[in-house]
Amino acid sequence: MAITTIGFIGAGNMGTAMIKGLVKKGIITAARINAFDTSKATLDAIKADTSVNTAFSSNVEVVKASDIIVMAVKPQVLKEVLAEIAGVLDGKKPMISIVAGVPMAFYEKAVGKKFPLARCMPNTPALINAGVTAVAFNELASAGFKADARSILGSIGNVHEVAEKLLDAVTGLSGSGPAYVFHVIDGLIDGGVRMGLPRDLARALVLDTVLGSTRLVQETGKHPMVLKDQVTSPGGTTVDGLQVLEDGKLRGTLARAVEAATIKSKKLSEAFLQ
Repeated sequence: MAITTIGFIGAGNMGTAMIKGLVKKGIITAARINAFDTSKATLDAIKADTSVNTAFSSNVEVVKASDIIVMAVKPQVLKEVLAEIAGVLDGKKPMISIVAGVPMAFYEKAVGKKFPLARCMPNTPALINAGVTAVAFNELASAGFKADARSILGSIGNVHEVAEKLLDAVTGLSGSGPAYVFHVIDGLIDGGVRMGLPRDLARALVLDTVLGSTRLVQETGKHPMVLKDQVTSPGGTTVDGLQVLEDGKLRGTLARAVEAATIKSKKLSEAFLQ
């Protein structure tokens, strides 16, 4: 990486996951990571786990001491934090924001100037470094910054670059997606229990089935419906189960869930600019 230091403003669950991922994967050493959080307990915990630098009394100090900033605070305090650090952002220091739902125009308005910016949408599997993150860059983002941002975001999973206008749809799909998957998993587990399986066995069977099915789609490159057909024997058990899912309009319901979450994400993003 071209950068020498990364500064984290906010070290909550997602920020901590990124810090741990960066150190664990050897992307950057702990000695080159700075962090500040309003919670002393949070800072003490991340210091104990990773040995990153936490000897800062403010966000301003972190910005001054770092080459690239990772904004990882809650949306409701973002405006206050940006006002605090605006004076030390020179228009050149890049920022990666993992604050959900906040458009890039809000940062420029709050700070009073443009600067290299990456707006990201990770999802909760990032907490175990198995997430997926979509990232959009503004026009000031250099090729070097983009490469560094992808490396940093790669600490928590796979990374895909998109146009900012697609981030609401990303939020509706992969951002909210884990909740949809958990819902399906829970339903399958309950189905197994209903048919007489012990709950711990049903859980193990479902989790391995979901993991294995995902890998099969990834590694074969085949369309999910092609793989579905391979499981579905004429007159067999699977086709009867699939008919119930079709009667319940599962595929259409999932698609509408993505649509509803996307629409809500757009409304929330627009509210930041009002």
